[in-house]
Amino acid sequence: MKEILKELNVEEIAHGYTFDRRKKSYCCIFCGKSYEEGLIYSSQSRNVTAERAVQEHVYDMHDGSFISLVEMDKEINGLTDVQKILLKCLYAEYDNKKISETMGISVATVRTHKFALQKMKREALILLALLQQIEDDDLIERREKFRDLMNEASKKATKEAETEDVFSKLAEDLGGNVLHPFFMQLNNR
Repeated sequence: MKEILKELNVEEIAHGYTFDRRKKSYCCIFCGKSYEEGLIYSSQSRNVTAERAVQEHVYDMHDGSFISLVEMDKEINGLTDVQKILLKCLYAEYDNKKISETMGISVATVRTHKFALQKMKREALILLALLQQIEDDDLIERREKFRDLMNEASKKATKEAETEDVFSKLAEDLGGNVLHPFFMQLNNR
């Protein structure tokens, strides 16, 4: 399962299935069952599309992607038992008081745990953004173009600074009575 999750994006993990454009099929990420696009499937005594069939499969067979994800080993989802319980309570839309009663902790501790989850979320988003900067071909290409532009601008600035240094030295040698090179070019035309 850990290997499968490495290749998926957040949306695919949240939905619990993927779509393979090459094979034109939907596939459950938890068990691998696939549904070919264009075929009609029977689900809950109804005829449904392949995408609807995989969605209903994820809920019927795996209690939805949330439960399947939260119940994974800590090695895979990184969640402690306390975090798993808290997330299940939040998923069930419990308020802080109900969560505190369920978990046997104070309301203040519930708020502390919720704050910690929000911190983890922010850190995870930043990590995802950083990894996208490393792995996304479009971002890599954009970064390389920007780097080239910055190098050109730096070379131009260096050349202008060298010209300014020459002008300053010339002005110093002539007692400060000399036109800027820009104006000297106008006089020579």
